[in-house]
Amino acid sequence: TLPPCSTHLSELPRSLIPFLLLQLIDSSLPFVAMTMSKRSLTTARGFLPYVVLFLSVSACAATMVDSPEIGIPYLYKGLITWAFFWAFLDAFTIGANDVANAFANAVGAKTISFRTAVSIACVCELVGVIALGSTVTDAVRKKMVKVDWFRHDPYVLALGMSCVNLGSGGWVFVATTLSMPVSTTHSVVGAILGIGIATWGASGVNWGYDGGFGGVVASWFISPILSGVLAAIFYLSTKFLVLKHPDDVAVKRGIALLPVYFFFAFGVVAGFMVMKGIPALKKTPYEVTVPVTFAIGIFFGIFGYLFCVPWTRRAIVDNENLPWYTMFYICSVPVGSMGYNEENNVQDQNKVDLVETGNFNQNMPQPSMYFNQAPMMPGQAPMMVQGAYFGKDEIEDKPQNDSILTSVLKCIFPGFYMDIGGLKEEDAAMHAKAFQAYSKTEEMFKMLQLTTCCFFSISHGANDMANAVAPFATVWMVYSTGTVASKAEVPIWLLVYGGLALDVGLLTMGYYIMDALGNRLTLQSPSRGFCIELGAMFTVMTFSRLGVPVSTTHCISGATTAVGLCNGDVGAVNWKLVGVIFGGWLLTCPCAGIVTGLLYWAIAAAPSPVAGNGFFSGYHG
Repeated sequence: TLPPCSTHLSELPRSLIPFLLLQLIDSSLPFVAMTMSKRSLTTARGFLPYVVLFLSVSACAATMVDSPEIGIPYLYKGLITWAFFWAFLDAFTIGANDVANAFANAVGAKTISFRTAVSIACVCELVGVIALGSTVTDAVRKKMVKVDWFRHDPYVLALGMSCVNLGSGGWVFVATTLSMPVSTTHSVVGAILGIGIATWGASGVNWGYDGGFGGVVASWFISPILSGVLAAIFYLSTKFLVLKHPDDVAVKRGIALLPVYFFFAFGVVAGFMVMKGIPALKKTPYEVTVPVTFAIGIFFGIFGYLFCVPWTRRAIVDNENLPWYTMFYICSVPVGSMGYNEENNVQDQNKVDLVETGNFNQNMPQPSMYFNQAPMMPGQAPMMVQGAYFGKDEIEDKPQNDSILTSVLKCIFPGFYMDIGGLKEEDAAMHAKAFQAYSKTEEMFKMLQLTTCCFFSISHGANDMANAVAPFATVWMVYSTGTVASKAEVPIWLLVYGGLALDVGLLTMGYYIMDALGNRLTLQSPSRGFCIELGAMFTVMTFSRLGVPVSTTHCISGATTAVGLCNGDVGAVNWKLVGVIFGGWLLTCPCAGIVTGLLYWAIAAAPSPVAGNGFFSGYHG
């Protein structure tokens, strides 16, 4: 028996809707036939099944019932607590894996020590997160799943986004302990794919290239190749214009080209910050960004000529003991007033003696890794570097009489008590095949390398922190309003919370990736690190502006490998580690997606206790 005519369509059983539509259309055909030819009627009958299918799907969609929880805020306090904890894990692992990419080359080149690197990175990341971070984000990060599909069940979306933090953070944590630099962006994308597939099936995900998963897959190959090509071009031009010449000529050429390097470095940094690093400026038109980028590059090129060139000539060539900040008023510092660096003078004199005695080959590549070695901390002892360390440590374990405080610090901050980025005996054959330049020539690139690292870190905090805070911001939006919107507000306390979690991850576990991407992948030096950062930033800047999804992690890894190949010997690259890194890229989306999807499905489809039975209330009747 059919329901009465007054019954609303949404109250009909879904199985009856196609039948009713078919009866309605078929009963109207005799009336239509009176006004149509036989051929037109046959054509109309041919389209009848497709019309029925379309109307059936539309009718079924109309029967979706709104949850009675819509518009009711502050439900499920256990869910918000759960999400708050896993958001910390996600931000923690981003600090341990992603942030370490920015300073790994500087630590490996001994431009700065590990302790200095993490200190600078913590400050730069917090500045980027708090001062430049976006206060609005997509409710579903990268829009892999349509947020409107969850409008009838907002708290289900909140549950899914909390699982995204857990699945993404859990995978990146595992990858970090294995010393695999992976993309946190792609980890979040994979986790969201798991939510979409578990909820709606394969049709619930955007698989296309334009803003979909197809573009993510393409970026696995596009970003490392392009950043590698650019970094190789930068390094080869530097190598043949400066580094490969005799020492005196190389130093003079390097000083003469410093303004040019300042122009390119700060021009690329400015463009990177405008087009990628600062979310609020991403949509600025080219008519504004291009002139501003060139103007900033020209300004710093002039600054390099007026201040950096004379400071470099006196501090590096003449060995004056000038602190870095004297660069800004170098013209007013009397020559020799701050003394001279005697250690460098002794090294130069030893070299002169070798040349005069005929025991020194002027054309032989000179080691560049002896300068600026990090001092040992009180109570510090050599420790095994795990994860990236393939093979057993040959340093003998000796009993240590550490204080309780030192033992606790070693457990919390183990990287502070290791030689991160140090040269290891098992890598000696690989490093022997690498080109090494005169140390004073390499010294000139330290400031440029450190500058690019700092701005890379600031932009990371401003842009990529959304990978951790966006899912939780969506949970908070649903929890505080009971509704779903396409955009979620990011409160300032959440940015601070994410920034602090990121810094904790960098301080405690950042040594894994810094050591793996340092001298373990290829021999590092300040000039190499500068070109690697420059190539990676230029790639991310360009393709982010074009809308192609690229990963900063992939760009750094690809650029490092390409610069290693510029030594002219494939043996100068640790291909075993390259394979581990690339395998991590391929596993990131599937692993994060499978873990997140299964976890979300298990929780969302799990039985719920009946209200009044005393569950989670501390009372049992």
